[in-house]
Formats: sequence, structure tokens, C-alpha cells
Amino acid sequence: MILLLAIAGGALLIGIIGLATREPDVEYVDVSGVSDAQRIFGGVRQLGDRLGDDGAPVQIQYFTDVQSAGFRDQFLEVIPSLVNNRVRSGEVKLLLRNRSLTRNATQLSFYGVEAAAEQNYGWNFGYLMVVNQELAKAQGLDRQFLVDLAKSIEGLELAAWKAAYDAGLDPDSEMTRSLEEQDTVAINLDIRAAPAMVVAGPGGTEVLQDSPDLATVQRAIDSVR
Repeated sequence: MILLLAIAGGALLIGIIGLATREPDVEYVDVSGVSDAQRIFGGVRQLGDRLGDDGAPVQIQYFTDVQSAGFRDQFLEVIPSLVNNRVRSGEVKLLLRNRSLTRNATQLSFYGVEAAAEQNYGWNFGYLMVVNQELAKAQGLDRQFLVDLAKSIEGLELAAWKAAYDAGLDPDSEMTRSLEEQDTVAINLDIRAAPAMVVAGPGGTEVLQDSPDLATVQRAIDSVR
């Protein structure tokens, strides 16, 4: 028994040391939600920040923070169902707007989303970031963690993602300016520090603040059609 405990303790110590000293691009984490992301977003057209057909009659700007726990539940309650029932049918297109709970327009995860969006996988990346928030908290949300997320997305070219991400971190980059512009749009619309949606269509525009639930979003879509 003492020998077994000693072996287990040694294995745990080796694991801790391995995590602390892991080399870049060596994957020690098991990213959750990969198959779910493929099921939700697979077959739905993405172009940059847009999810859905360009000609969809209703457009929704979705302001969220994919690395904030305060935004997680609303994302998971609303987005998968909305994509399957309204976006996939061609009725709605979604535009992803990075909006920080801390009002920091340039969170690290936002650069990860933007780099993935350059290959039309921004929504997949955002979903994986939302699902793996606890893992990020335990491991540390750094470049390598975001690399692990990007690596798990089938079809995404990892080298191109890394290049876009690293270049984007420059304060003068086009990506940084895009994130700052998204924040400015949110400020101009008086978007509060919670998930929000701006639903626009032929029948008008509705601004849904403070974590709108799925039923509220559905009613707004029907109202502006």
C-alpha cells in the first residue's frame, strides 16, 4: 500500500511538472465541445464575423464576451438553438461582436476569435472558448491555450491562425482596430455590460439588453420580419 501511494504521488508530481514546463504546441489538455461545435455550425455559411446567408431578412448583431463566465449561460442557451432553427433555414444571419465585461476591447480570446474568423471559423472558436472557460481558468488563458482551441477545429489551418493571431496582437494592427471599433459600436448603442443583441429587419430594429433569453430573441425576430 505504501509503495502504491508513493508511485501515485510520484506520477502526480511528474504531471504537475509537465504542465508547468510544457513546450509550445504540445497538447496536454482535452478540449471539450469539439463535436458539438461541428454539429452546431457545420454546414452553415460563415464569412468573417457573419454566420448565415448574406441575404437573410433578419440580421442580429450579437455582443458577447466569450471568456467571461457572466456571458456563458446566455450564449449556450440561445446560440445553438438559434443557429439550428433560424440561421440554418436562411431566415437570420448573426454578426459576432466582441464585447468585454471589463470594457477591455482587446482581450486575448478576442484575438483568437478574430484570427479564426479570417478562415471563417470565428463562431466555432468562440463556442469552444465559452465551453472551456473553466479549463482556461485552471490552466491559464494564454497563447498556448488558444492554440489548443484552434488546433481542435477541423479544417482550420493552424499555421495561418497563429500568424494572424500574433500579427493581430500589435497595438497598431488592423485586428486591434477592428476590436476597438466593435467596442465603439457597443458604446454608441449604449450596450450594457451583459450579453446583448441588436435585431434588425424590414419591420424595424429592437435592442435586447441584459442577457435576453431565447423566447425574447424569437419574439424580436418575428417582430422585425
